[in-house]
Amino acid sequence: MKRSLLFGLAFLLAACLSPFGTTEELPAPYTPPTPVVDHEPTIFDIDITTPASAERMNDSRPNIILIVTDDQPYHTVDYMPFVKTELMQNGVVFENGFATTPLCCPSRASILSGQYAHNHQVLTNTLPRGSASKFDASTSFSIQLQDSGYETAYLGKYMNGYDDLTPRGVVPPGWDSWNVFLGKNLVNNEDAGNLQYYYNFTLSQNGEAVDYKRNDYNFSADIITNMALAFIRDSKDSPFFMAVNYYNPHSPYICAPRHKDAFRASTNWDWVQYRPPSFNEENIRDKPEYIGDLSPLPEEKLDTAHLQILRSLLSVDDGVASIDAALKKAGLDENTIIIYTTDNGLTLGDHRFGVTKNCPYEACAKVPFIVYGPGYFEPRTDTSLVANIDLYATIADWAGFQVPESVDGLDMAPLLEDPNAPWRDALLIEHWPTDEGTGSSIPEFYAIRTQEWKYTEYVTGEVELYDLVNDPYEMQNMAGKKDYRAIQEDLAKRLQELKEE
Repeated sequence: MKRSLLFGLAFLLAACLSPFGTTEELPAPYTPPTPVVDHEPTIFDIDITTPASAERMNDSRPNIILIVTDDQPYHTVDYMPFVKTELMQNGVVFENGFATTPLCCPSRASILSGQYAHNHQVLTNTLPRGSASKFDASTSFSIQLQDSGYETAYLGKYMNGYDDLTPRGVVPPGWDSWNVFLGKNLVNNEDAGNLQYYYNFTLSQNGEAVDYKRNDYNFSADIITNMALAFIRDSKDSPFFMAVNYYNPHSPYICAPRHKDAFRASTNWDWVQYRPPSFNEENIRDKPEYIGDLSPLPEEKLDTAHLQILRSLLSVDDGVASIDAALKKAGLDENTIIIYTTDNGLTLGDHRFGVTKNCPYEACAKVPFIVYGPGYFEPRTDTSLVANIDLYATIADWAGFQVPESVDGLDMAPLLEDPNAPWRDALLIEHWPTDEGTGSSIPEFYAIRTQEWKYTEYVTGEVELYDLVNDPYEMQNMAGKKDYRAIQEDLAKRLQELKEE
């Protein structure tokens, strides 16, 4: 397995004469508000009459549940009552979790293969550079899980372009239970097309296309949740792995009918407008040229999108709470590890971006990353750099199979058990222009993210360097400044090494 070499920048920090070597002042320190959400989740019940068998309980391998949302801004987990009060308070919360390519299809390929996008070659969402057609399904950890005696299930969203695979609704190798959204050849890049994944949707159920007609009960997140509960019931007597991939809160940010009034003034919910210092950034003289071509969305539109995203996520929160309740019924709550993350972050006005992804900034690349394992790990907040590419090796450790040499990610199991365990100090973030949308205007880039720095190189020759300790919102680009020359050179060298891994 490829492992990053440790490297240090401490000696370079001492060379800096001042935090920024510039007379321009940064915005005043900003502390994101912590909302208080007084809301009980809706629990979907399932009849589990007997607990897991003694044979299953004697198997030390944990059940593993991977919950992945679609386009979730990092900070929105604070508005998910169960995730916040149960998973985050009683799990390991990684403050520095990342999608190494902040776009749906490449990120999902990285999750399944444990590889950076430049290795698995799913670079965008659509052909010729991306889509499910480009993914080598034989590299998925599902195959080794199945070979190791795990029951496996994949629910919800797979990869963009799955509809183009033949035969239609095909089940990739390694999955015992397959319930995945099938598109209907509608316009995929507009809200009207994406609505098909919330209502009036079609699932490939183990290879057979099944339609779910529109009604208040056939909301896709709730259907996926109930399928997850059924899988727990039916697989409780053997170790199982389940990937639960909600389409929420992807545009058009649809919520379940029961949540349409959430966060309105009459409900007394504590919703706070998203206003970091980078919000519709005014001074962009130090930013790459493409930033100047962005048209900032009005605050009202960004606030509306934010509220809709929060409402859409409440059905996911209900799903997580329901899964936890089913595990308790089966007596498996202390034999199961739940990982909660998303495929990429999302801007909400950061750096003049509207509501989008693909960018090298924290709002796009940083993701919620929570590992919840009662009885396995002591709860804590951890600042280590972890990423989607690490899931393969970690799952392999828990399930007891060997990690292929092709995997770029690291095994998080030792880190979860011991916060002082040796760990990486740098991650690669990379992007290729998409065929449409804001991502088409962002040049190909490669960035290195350390605990203290982010350095980005664009194919245009433009570069960015941010001191994340003193400038966490990436407001002042220090690239090219005399006092930062040694740091920039060292990061550039290290970035080239990561690109070659």
